Amino acid sequence: QPCPVCRKENLTAVDDKYLKRKVMSLKVRCPHKAEGCKWLGELGDLEQHLNSATGCRFVDVDCPFSCGERVQRRNLEEHKSQHCPKRPFACQYCNHEATFQEVTKEHWPVCE
Repeated sequence: QPCPVCRKENLTAVDDKYLKRKVMSLKVRCPHKAEGCKWLGELGDLEQHLNSATGCRFVDVDCPFSCGERVQRRNLEEHKSQHCPKRPFACQYCNHEATFQEVTKEHWPVCE
């Protein structure tokens, strides 16, 4: 790519490890601070805070049962156990196992 200032071709960038360490050690707050996250840490640790299963509880995550819902990580267990239409569910009369939606909408009307 050409230099964005002088337009000279064959621009070479130098990887400045010292500068990178300085930038990555800057203190930052979680982008979900307004929603209640109190995390404060180094910029280099932010990705792990946001993406690890034990990280930020205010990050939206996909439902593991593929219902299409995105919920905050802190609400995921409640969603999976009480609200997700695709959560595993067993018929209380015959123990037929399927999703909550399938059992309550399709199976119960024909269960004997």
